[in-house]
Amino acid sequence: MKNFFIIFFTVMMTISLSAYDLADVEDSFKSFADETVQALPLAANMGLNWNDAYSGSFPHFGVGLTAGAVFLPSEAFEQFSSLTGESGLEDFSSLGVPLPMYSLDARLGIPLLPMDIGVKFGALNPETIPLDSISVGFQMVGIDARWAVMEGKGPLPEISLGVGYTWLSGDIISPIDSQTVDISGTGIGASNLVLSDSDMYYKWSSNILDFKAQVSKKLLIMNLSAGAGYSYGISEAGGGISAATVTVDGHEITQSEISQLEDATGVSIDDGGLNVISKINGGSFRVFGGVGFNLFVLKLDVGLLYGVTSQTMGMTTNVRIQY
Repeated sequence: MKNFFIIFFTVMMTISLSAYDLADVEDSFKSFADETVQALPLAANMGLNWNDAYSGSFPHFGVGLTAGAVFLPSEAFEQFSSLTGESGLEDFSSLGVPLPMYSLDARLGIPLLPMDIGVKFGALNPETIPLDSISVGFQMVGIDARWAVMEGKGPLPEISLGVGYTWLSGDIISPIDSQTVDISGTGIGASNLVLSDSDMYYKWSSNILDFKAQVSKKLLIMNLSAGAGYSYGISEAGGGISAATVTVDGHEITQSEISQLEDATGVSIDDGGLNVISKINGGSFRVFGGVGFNLFVLKLDVGLLYGVTSQTMGMTTNVRIQY
């Protein structure tokens, strides 16, 4: 049954997993969610981190591409990997598991006011960039507005205050060994449920409201920048296990058997699978900075972001045309 998603059944004494207990599976995905949710605000702030604290009022504008990565904490993946005996995600460097990201950015000055507004969009299919036997993907849309407290005239720097909103979702997929579940105690007349060509998947979604302050100063062709921000997010994260083929005692699982298992366990089994989700609303602080190079209307920026609350790091590069 192609792309059939299933999660190992909830609290029931008559069912046991051949390799590990369901409660441990749920705990492992909750551990991932708890660790990752704290890093989502940093990931949501990829893009629109131009080194110019202020781009100028209308008709000033800019269009460019931001590319980089946010590192999710490796500890988030340790618990499930220890259950399955699979390694990989938790073996990345101390920086964490890289989530490659990019965004198309645009900014436009507001007429008569010392303000600019920006929009960003990014999307990556999980199969586009394989990373050491894992696949990552994301979708992101965001907007922000900045008010120039100081416009950087003469020897003075540019200083701006900004507010923005970003929606971000993503997933990580990693292949694992086929899974076998003992279902002899369910009363459906079968012994084993086998999930072949299994994948472990993690996913998350976040709505982020962001506030930031930034200062920048041009020195010849260079532009130095630093800033700090606070993000408040409504986020959720979790995961599950999927299988390309699900069989019962050697034959492909039937709809009748699915219904019997649902009746026996009280768990809904369908193409959407079972998700262990953690929902957390809260705020996090970050600092950021970088250096830019100005070649007439061509701008090149390199920057770093650090999540103070989550202790995670991000790296960005931006190239754009800006007038």
